[in-house]
Amino acid sequence: MAKATISALASLAILVALPVLAEEHRQLGPHVHGQGTLDIAVEGNKIEMELVAPGMDIVGFEHVATNDAQKAAVENAKAKLADVLNVFKLPAAANCKTETANVESRKETHQPGEKDDDDKPGEPEHSEFHATYTITCESPENVTGMETAYFTDFSGGQLLNVNVTTSKGQTQAQMTREKPTLDLTGVM
Repeated sequence: MAKATISALASLAILVALPVLAEEHRQLGPHVHGQGTLDIAVEGNKIEMELVAPGMDIVGFEHVATNDAQKAAVENAKAKLADVLNVFKLPAAANCKTETANVESRKETHQPGEKDDDDKPGEPEHSEFHATYTITCESPENVTGMETAYFTDFSGGQLLNVNVTTSKGQTQAQMTREKPTLDLTGVM
């Protein structure tokens, strides 16, 4: 009974933490080019992930796509991001499969008084990519790390701020172009 209660409490903590982490990201103000956020929540054999990244990092422009070439670039980026286990590689021994992958390109509008240095009159909106994933792993204990192709797939990406929530607690880390790996030993 105690194990079930602890597991239920851990599940609740993870379900509560992920939206809070995402909301924290949205409240930080204007996005910073080159920096995205990856939130990871683990419960049992399920891994929930949320990626938020500026359009400039993903497709090389920050405005909403207006011509056919830009629209094609956005669709191509969405297709790449939807292949989560190619972008974020987990150890083969964990035997993970994608359950859901949802990728959107969204408009981000600044709050009154907020302005990036590169804002131009008439362009108060930026685009950002928002992706959510559910992954199931047959052997989650073998998820000891993660390697990303994010920085090779998307030339504008320089840094991912990573927040990991598991039944063992919360961890923060960074993945960069120079260090595209995340050590999860002892975190799971």
